[in-house]
Amino acid sequence: MNRTTLVVALLLLGIAAVVGYKLDNATQKNVAQLAITDPDCELRKGPCHAELPAGGSIEFEIAPRSIPLMKPLSLTVSVRDIKVTAAEIDFVGIGMNMGYNRPQLKQVNNTRFEGSTTLPVCILQRMHWEANLLLETDMGTIKAPFRFYTDKSPASP
Repeated sequence: MNRTTLVVALLLLGIAAVVGYKLDNATQKNVAQLAITDPDCELRKGPCHAELPAGGSIEFEIAPRSIPLMKPLSLTVSVRDIKVTAAEIDFVGIGMNMGYNRPQLKQVNNTRFEGSTTLPVCILQRMHWEANLLLETDMGTIKAPFRFYTDKSPASP
């Protein structure tokens, strides 16, 4: 490899690193409040709840409850005693990067938001996820993390 090729390769690598860093920072939110979620709640059995230290609560539900892969999922967020102006959910693979998946939810009324997404297939039989609800309020962003899993087998519980 000649010197010019090496310099160009290093320059391209540096540009890629800067672009990746900027994109990663652009997708991060400054969280003003972290909701307290029940670690034992299972979204596959029904809605899960979270409480805010300053008051108010959040309910999150995914349908169908089996949470199938590569099929549309309905997402519902309901809030109580919180004025939310926008809502989105950041789906993050636990232990494996599954790509950017952050659907914005449509406001149905003052307390309810709805949307949809599709989760990708993973090489693992059972994939663990975290759905981070990001709710925009006049006090800043509220984050409520909910954990769940997906299973590739058709007869999963």
